[in-house]
Amino acid sequence: MDTTVFQSTTLLLVVTAMLSSSLTSQAPGARVGVSGGVVRLSDVRSEQVLTGILEYDPTSWLSLSIIPSGVRVSQTLSGRSSSRSGLADLPVSATAVYTLPGGGSPSLGAGATVVLPTGNASCGLGSGVTSFAVNAGLSVTPLGSVRLSLDASRSLSGGVAQSALTTQRATWVSGVGSVELSSRWSANVSYGADLGTPDSGRVLNHELGGGVSYAPAGPLTLTVDASHGLTRGSPSWVLSLGVGTAFAGTSPVLPTAPARRLQTTFGGTRQTSGSSGTTCR
Repeated sequence: MDTTVFQSTTLLLVVTAMLSSSLTSQAPGARVGVSGGVVRLSDVRSEQVLTGILEYDPTSWLSLSIIPSGVRVSQTLSGRSSSRSGLADLPVSATAVYTLPGGGSPSLGAGATVVLPTGNASCGLGSGVTSFAVNAGLSVTPLGSVRLSLDASRSLSGGVAQSALTTQRATWVSGVGSVELSSRWSANVSYGADLGTPDSGRVLNHELGGGVSYAPAGPLTLTVDASHGLTRGSPSWVLSLGVGTAFAGTSPVLPTAPARRLQTTFGGTRQTSGSSGTTCR
């Protein structure tokens, strides 16, 4: 990240920690978090994103979230480098989870996300249209400290991709394994893939991800997540750092999975070309 983005990230991390403590004590169902991420989408395009996460649980089984973000896009075309920055699109989500009786604590979840076109599509900072996506998942705990999950999500709005990390006209499916290493440390590993028929010339995304989280005190948690693309249609690499009490991943049953935290960070950005006029800077 450049100096401005780094300074903004540091400030938001501090503010988020203070807000997390305040919201937790005043409204137990409210949570807040912030994450900063960098993705290398291709040889010619990369993005830096700063994302806020606001979550509220009106009931024990329903969670509502809003995820505003700002993005800086760097691109090289015909030997010329350019960059532009601004607000990304705005995802608003609702997720419901039901835990079944019996051993293994099986959980079923489903959710829906509406992405509002708050980004400047002409600059490649958004899709320019309102999009709608749905997701569903299943998780189980075969051992006391190990949890496994499988979930899928898909955009229902034509060819609009769910995020900069997914492929248009495809269904994202991922499997995740999570283990509690101690009362404060946990680790996750995930494999995700796009299934379906992509646009002409596109290759479906397959990626391997991993992450760790650390809870220094109370509900406040620090996270580090990364993934590596396994096909030429995948982002080369992705890195995200986060802090707070909200992780609002798009998985209804395991939102703290690394691939899902990464997709949340880049949920407001889209793989659009756009222009790089001076008004976009």
